Amino acid sequence: MRQETPDASVWTRPAAAALYALAVVVAASAALFSLARAHGDRLASHTGAAEWIWYTSRLPRPEPLHFYATREIVLRERPARAMAKLFVDREHVLWVNGGRAESGSQRPGDPLSIARIESLLRPGVNRIAVEASHPTGAGGLLFSLDLAGYGRDALVSNGEWRVDLDAAAITAGGRYRPVVWGRPPQYPWGYPRMPRPNEVEKGFAR
Repeated sequence: MRQETPDASVWTRPAAAALYALAVVVAASAALFSLARAHGDRLASHTGAAEWIWYTSRLPRPEPLHFYATREIVLRERPARAMAKLFVDREHVLWVNGGRAESGSQRPGDPLSIARIESLLRPGVNRIAVEASHPTGAGGLLFSLDLAGYGRDALVSNGEWRVDLDAAAITAGGRYRPVVWGRPPQYPWGYPRMPRPNEVEKGFAR
């Protein structure tokens, strides 16, 4: 019995060809949208891969919370410039190797706090500590450090940080893993902006 062979491939039929073309366009558009969104995220974020962290997500009732978040970084030499970018909802004190570098209070919509900390850094192990507090216990901490010779966002807040309720963490380091809320944008902080958007940081090549 002779098998019938279609006169033309299914893809040559007008309706099928149109559907195939539409599928290709949709897939390409989705890929371009994804790339555009990723590029937009990079432009909107001033803290690179930094993630929002906090002491705990277990808050049975609103009450004040005061804790310390710490991280170490090893440097070959003291950098000529070091700029810390920090946002803590609600209050913070930045400590570098046990020295007080900067403090402030921030709410959603406020810009990043900026601190030049090269004078507090040294060759070898350096400990960054952020003393954070919130009147109801629910807040967020975002940190990024630009270092000349090491690049932008050389140290960022993430799950590798440690948190502690004990003030000894400023010099000894924290003991516990933080809660990670995720990268910006996160409700209610979005993308914290630089305090002077027209100012361009120089000398921090990626």
